[in-house]
Amino acid sequence: MTLHGIWELKKIALRNLARHKVKTILTSAAIMVSVAVYIFLNSWLGGMAVESRRNIVNYEIGAAKLQTKLYFEKKDEMPSYENFKDWEIYKDALDREGYCSTPRYVFSGTLFSTSGSAPILFHAVEPAAEMEVLRYVPYVDFGRFVQNGNFEIALGTMAAEKLKVGIPTRPHRLELEALIEQAAQNQNDRDFIRSLYDAATPAAKDPFAPVERLAEGNERVILKRSASKVDLDRYWNLIAQASRNDVRINAVIDIKAVPETIRPDKWEGELLPALRSEDIPLVEAAYEYESFMQAYLLNDDEDEALLEQVLAAMIRAGFSGAVRHVNQLVDAVVVGVINSPDPLPNGNTAYIPLDVLQDEAGMMLEGAVTELLIREKGVPDSRLPGKSESAEVITAALERGLAAHGLSLPNELGVKTWFDYSDEYLSYEAIQTGAPQVLAFLLLLLSFLGISNTILLAILERTKEIGMMRALGMTDKQMIMVYMLEAGFLGFIGGLLGIILGCIVNYPVVKYGFDFTAMADTLSDGIGFRTTGVFRSVWNVPVIIGSGLVATLLSSFMAIFPTRRAVKMPITESLRFE
Repeated sequence: MTLHGIWELKKIALRNLARHKVKTILTSAAIMVSVAVYIFLNSWLGGMAVESRRNIVNYEIGAAKLQTKLYFEKKDEMPSYENFKDWEIYKDALDREGYCSTPRYVFSGTLFSTSGSAPILFHAVEPAAEMEVLRYVPYVDFGRFVQNGNFEIALGTMAAEKLKVGIPTRPHRLELEALIEQAAQNQNDRDFIRSLYDAATPAAKDPFAPVERLAEGNERVILKRSASKVDLDRYWNLIAQASRNDVRINAVIDIKAVPETIRPDKWEGELLPALRSEDIPLVEAAYEYESFMQAYLLNDDEDEALLEQVLAAMIRAGFSGAVRHVNQLVDAVVVGVINSPDPLPNGNTAYIPLDVLQDEAGMMLEGAVTELLIREKGVPDSRLPGKSESAEVITAALERGLAAHGLSLPNELGVKTWFDYSDEYLSYEAIQTGAPQVLAFLLLLLSFLGISNTILLAILERTKEIGMMRALGMTDKQMIMVYMLEAGFLGFIGGLLGIILGCIVNYPVVKYGFDFTAMADTLSDGIGFRTTGVFRSVWNVPVIIGSGLVATLLSSFMAIFPTRRAVKMPITESLRFE
């Protein structure tokens, strides 16, 4: 077919669109709405995903972690006994190669206050290094972040509310009055605290609160957003002086140690079957069975190096007897409450100085840490880790930095990226973002099915006209081409308008976002994504352009089947069709 012939067919298709203005407008509008909805949902959900990933990197993990390889294998169990010492050496080596890092010792426990208890994930940190790598530290709503040398805690907002420590943001009136009686030293203090709260609006009332709390005089009150930092600091000091922020940590520290004795049932039923074949002779040589005690006893003459090999073999086998559990109680005071853009630091999470936990007064860490969080220096917070922050590149940089001091990276240590630690969340994210996009795509397909129906009706209405054109010499292929072009123009017009409408709707969401803070506060488990407040869209240019192209092509191909059906009708029957 010549270019002139195609141009003539285009003119026929355009005339058909002009002759049937109402159908053209309605069909194009359906495509426009479908394309706009798809663009908006894809951009918005993409923005949620990108923001969540940034938050994981900037507020939780950094770009990567240096840990023992066995820790990563058992990371869901948080095996605190899988730790390493001399972290300062690795930090210095990374610093030489352009990376900042921060040490942590992560453990779980229970935190007790005067008003209750809550399970907490504790992070023992170096405050100055923590501020270099992660960005949650400035988001201390009340009080301040922890400082070295003091038994003090910065707590997530969720845990603070459960334990009733710090400044309550949405207490019921009787709870507030009880706090005032506890913290206020005179009438001036009482009036001052009451002045910081407003009565809750109807939208802020809790419909699930117990009946006694909904009674008159016990309504919820809200801390004023306009409260100044000076007033909040004064309020915090009153609460702290009343010992409201005093807490106690109850945690079990797991310490690796070669057991002095092993019962025969443990030896034969648990240890030997789990050992690697090459480790069995090593372990058997380290113990001797004593019939008098009916137990396997560790030989006294074993040297330190051999004992370390025996311990490593037992740990690899997962032998429970190689881990000693030590219960620790530590008194501390809450000095700050964190409310960051990421829900994890705001949850049942606490931060405590690493240096105070080293000896028996703390957690007997003796210089050990469970991880070293790593980030490239000077990288913008908006950028997700790239090749320069991959496990291979960071490992190579660490080895170069250690080699400069005549050292090497121990085999038991390894670097894992934020992606390796976020596999479960990323799978969940794919479901969260995929389902709405599938629904939007189905909506797009429904609009194209409407096009097919419109074309079919148009063909039925123009059956005589089709018969006449065929009688005048137009081939079946030319007839199919005319209606494909007509449907394609419908898809192009609707797709172009949909792109324009989708971008117009998406622009304010990219610039300002949607604030879901109230919803996030209401839902105890959050809203699924790793962000707490404002969701912003992103500009997904390939999807925006691609949706217009797909709309054009699908519309065009949707016309093939009804047109082929029409041209199969004999010309004589077409001319007699009413």
